[in-house]
Amino acid sequence: MTRIRLLGGVAAIGDRGEPVRVGPAKCQALLAALALSAGAPVPTWRLVELVWGDDPPRTAGRTLHSYVARLRRSLGAGMVVRVGDAYRLALAADSVDALRFLRLLDAGETGAALAEWTGPPLTGLAAPGLAAAADGLVERWLGAVEADLAIRIDSDPAAAVGRLTELTASYPLREGLWALLMTALYRTGRQSDALAAYRTARQHLVDGLGIEPGPRLRELESSVLNQDERLALPAPVGGGHPGNLPRRPGRLFGRAGELRIVAEALAEYPVVTLVGPGGIGKTRLAIAAAWRAEPEDGAWLVDLTEISAPGDVPRAVAATLGVRESAGRRLDRSIVAALASRRALLVLDNCEHVVDGAAALAQAVADGCPQARVLATSRERLGLRHGHERLVAVPPLEPAGAAVELFVERASALSATVDASDSRSEVVEICRRLDGVPLAIELAAARTTSLSPAELLDRLDDRLRLLVGAGRGGDGRHRTLRATIGWSYDLLSPAERLLLRRLSIFAGPFDRAAACRVGADDTDDTDVAADTDAADAAVGTDAAVGTDAAAVGALDGAGVDRVLGDLVDRSMLVVENGPFGLRFRLLETIRQFAAEHLAATGESEAMAERHARWCLDRVGRIHRLLAGPAEAEGVARLAEFWPNHRAALEWACTTGDRQLGYALVRPVVAEIAFRSRHEIGDWVERILAMTPPQDEALVVFGLSWSAQRYKLSQDSAGYESLVARFPEPDHPLVRHARASAYEDYAAMARSAPPALAELRRQGDDDLAEQLEVDVGAALLFGGQFAEGEALVARLADRYRRQGPPTLLNWTLMLLGYSASFQGQQDRAEEFFDAAVGVPVPDGTHSPNKPVEARTLFRRGDRALAYRTLGSHVEDLLGTGNMHGACVAAVEFVNMMAKLDRRTEAVRVLGYLDASGLLDAPAWAGQVAEARAGIGELPSVAAGLDDQGVLDYMRQVLRRLAAGPTPA
Repeated sequence: MTRIRLLGGVAAIGDRGEPVRVGPAKCQALLAALALSAGAPVPTWRLVELVWGDDPPRTAGRTLHSYVARLRRSLGAGMVVRVGDAYRLALAADSVDALRFLRLLDAGETGAALAEWTGPPLTGLAAPGLAAAADGLVERWLGAVEADLAIRIDSDPAAAVGRLTELTASYPLREGLWALLMTALYRTGRQSDALAAYRTARQHLVDGLGIEPGPRLRELESSVLNQDERLALPAPVGGGHPGNLPRRPGRLFGRAGELRIVAEALAEYPVVTLVGPGGIGKTRLAIAAAWRAEPEDGAWLVDLTEISAPGDVPRAVAATLGVRESAGRRLDRSIVAALASRRALLVLDNCEHVVDGAAALAQAVADGCPQARVLATSRERLGLRHGHERLVAVPPLEPAGAAVELFVERASALSATVDASDSRSEVVEICRRLDGVPLAIELAAARTTSLSPAELLDRLDDRLRLLVGAGRGGDGRHRTLRATIGWSYDLLSPAERLLLRRLSIFAGPFDRAAACRVGADDTDDTDVAADTDAADAAVGTDAAVGTDAAAVGALDGAGVDRVLGDLVDRSMLVVENGPFGLRFRLLETIRQFAAEHLAATGESEAMAERHARWCLDRVGRIHRLLAGPAEAEGVARLAEFWPNHRAALEWACTTGDRQLGYALVRPVVAEIAFRSRHEIGDWVERILAMTPPQDEALVVFGLSWSAQRYKLSQDSAGYESLVARFPEPDHPLVRHARASAYEDYAAMARSAPPALAELRRQGDDDLAEQLEVDVGAALLFGGQFAEGEALVARLADRYRRQGPPTLLNWTLMLLGYSASFQGQQDRAEEFFDAAVGVPVPDGTHSPNKPVEARTLFRRGDRALAYRTLGSHVEDLLGTGNMHGACVAAVEFVNMMAKLDRRTEAVRVLGYLDASGLLDAPAWAGQVAEARAGIGELPSVAAGLDDQGVLDYMRQVLRRLAAGPTPA
C-alpha cells in the first residue's frame, strides 16, 4: 500500500517500500494538500490556494490539472480521483504519517504519536498556502512534547534536561518549555542554572516580542528563589504502582553502583541485559532497578523458569501482561501492539535456557515500541541487532563488605546464635571463598542453624578444593557457584538428596500431596544409597560427607512429608502461600542442578511418567470443578497448574504417546470455547498430527475440537486447511463441528441429535451440555422461538442446580435475546439482568458487557456505556474472539443511531449486512429502528472485516468516552 510522508519532508513510498518520484516542488505541494485530507475530496479552488497561496498565477487551474496528471503517473492512475470539481487522494488517513500522528494524539496515545514525528512538516518545501497547516501540526507536536516532558521530569528530571535545552533553543518564545526546563534543573540540584534559564527566557521574550514573562514563569522564578518544597520531586506512588513487581523487593546489599548503571542504560537503550553466573543476584538487582525506574505504565516481571521451549516466551509474556491471541496476528505482534504506545518496563527473568525466544521477543519490542524498555537477566547476551542491547555485568559482592552484611542478615533471620562480631573473620573468609556470590552466601548462611561459621569454613574449604572446575563451562565464578551448590547438596542427607532430585521434575509450583505422589516409593535402603552414590559420581561430586548413616529407609509418604520440611529449612526449596494454601517451588538454579543428578541416575523418564500420572489425576479434579458450580475455582486451579500441565503434555508429545496427550487435554478441552485457551487448541492439533488415520476416535476428537478455535476466530479457511490433511470421517461429531465452524444454524440443527447421542453414548456428558446450548442458540436464531425457548429454559434450570455458571449465563442470555427478538423488552431485561448477575470466571466469553452497555445507555449514563462496550470490544480483540463481533456491532449501531452519528452507524451496519448475521429476521429486527432512522447515505463500509470493525468501534468508543457526552 502506498504511504505518504509529510513529516520531515514530502515523499511517497510504494507498495514494496520503494521511494516514488513525486516531481517538482509544486507537485509535492499538491500531494501534501491532498494527503492532509486523504480520502476526502478537496475542491479545485482550495487546492489552488494551498499550492500557490494568496497570489496564484492566472493559469493556476490549468497548471493544477497537469500536476494531477503527473501525480497519477507517479502514484498510479487510481490514486488521485476526480470528484466533480474536486480531487480526492484515494488513500486511508492512516497511510499519511501526519494524519496518523493526529489520530494517535486524539486517542490519547501521546507516546505513539511522538514516535511518528520524524521532523517538521513539509521540510524544504516552499508552499505558503500550506504554512498554516504545517504550523498547526507543529503546535500540536509541541503541546504533546510538553505533556510528555512534564511527566518525565516527575520521574527522571536529569534525563529531560538535555531535550528541554534543545527545545528552548529552537522555540525560545514558548514559555511552557522554559518552565519545564527550570523545574528539571531545580530538581537535579541546579538552582543557579534554573534562575539563569529564567533570565534567558526573559531576554528572548523582551527582545522578540517586547513583553515580560507571563505569570507562570514569574511565579516559578519566585519558587526557585524560595526553594519552595512544591518544586521537589513528587513522592513515589505506593499501592497504586502499576505492574506486578513484588511489593517488598527487600534490602539490596552492595548494588548502589549497579543500580545507577542500569538506570543510565535504560535511559539510552531499549534493551538492557544483566549478565552473570547463576546465583549472582541478577533477579534481585533487576527487581530493584525496576522499582526505581517507576515507568508510567508499570514494570512487569516475567519469570521464564517455568517454560522449557524458546517458542513459549511470548505466551509467558502475554500471560503476565494480560495480552491474548487475536485472529490473524501472531502473539508476539499482539504484545508489541499492546506496548507500542506505553512507557512500560518488561523484566524478562532467567532467559538463559530460552535465549533465542527471549531475544526474538526483546527485538520485537525494541523495534516496535519506542517508549517501552526491556530489562533481561541471563547468563549470556541476547544478541540483538541494530545495537539495541546494552550489557551490564553483575559482579560479585565485596567479600569484606556487602557479602558479610548479606550473610549476617540471612543467618540472623534463621538463628539467634550467630554473633557477627565474634565470628567476623570466619564470615569474611567464607564470603571470600564463595567469591561473593549471593546465592552461595545465602545457602551457606542457611546452615548456621546446625553449624557454626568456623565449622562451615572447615567444610567449605574441603568442598572447594575438591570441586573447583566441576562445572561444564563458563568462567571461574560459574564453576565456583556450581561447586557451592554441589557442596550444599552434599550436606543434605541421602533421603534429602533423593527427594530433591525427584522434585526437579516439577516445572512449576506443587503442593505437599504432589511431592508425595511423585517423590515417594518403596525403594529399599541399599538401592537408595547406591542411587545417591551413582548420581554423585556421575556428575563429579563427592558423596562421602554426611553419609555415615547410609540407610535411608523407604521414602514413603511420611518420609517425603518430613524431608520436604528439611529441604525448606536448608533453603533448597522455597515454600510460599499460593491461592489454595502452601505450595513449594525449586529455584531454577537448584532445579537444574538436581535435574542433572536425576538424569545421571537414569530416573528421569520414570519421574517424568510419575509426574504425568500426577498431572492426569490433577487435571481430572480440575475438570470436575470446571463442569460444576465451583467452575471459578477450577479456572483458578488450572492457571496455577498450567506450567506442570504443559510440561506433561510436552513429554507425552515428545515420547509419541498420543493417548496420554489426549487424556491430559480432554478434561480441559472445553476451555477453548469458554475462555479462548488457545494453547489447548495447539495441543489438540499436535495430538492430531501424530494420530494415524485408522485411529478414528482420536481423529474425530481432534477435528471436532479444533473447529471451536476456528469458529471463534471466524477462520473457516484455516479449518478447511486442517481438515484437508486427514481423510475426513463421516461422523456425526465432525459433521456438527463443520456446521458450527461455519455457523450454519440449519445444518447445526440437523446434525445435533446424532452428535448429542454419540457424546452421551461415549459418556462425554459435559461436552454434550455445550452442544445442547449450541442447539438452543441455533433454534432461537433461526426463529423457532417456542421450541428453542423450551429447550433453553430446561437447560437453564439444570445449570441453576448443577452448574457450571458459564452455561447458566449463556442460557439466560439466549432467553433474553429470544424475548428481545419477539419485541418483549420487559421480559428480555429480566433475563438479561439475571444473566449478568451470574458470577462467571474472569475471561469467560459472554455478552454481559454489551447488555450492560445497552442498559446504561438507555438510562442516560452514556460515558459509562461507551466505556463498557469499548471494554468488551477490547476483550474480543485480545482473545481473538471474532465470533463475538456481531453482537457488539448490533449494540454499537443502535447507540450511534440514537446519537445521530449516521456515518459511524452506516459503516458498522454495512459490516453486519456483509457478515450474514442480518439474514436472520430475528437479528435484522434488532437494528430495524436504527436502519429506518439512518436513511440513505453513500456506503462507506467496504473493507471492514471482523478485525477491522472491532478496531473501528474501539476508536469511536474511545473518542466518545474521552469527550463530552452528547446530549
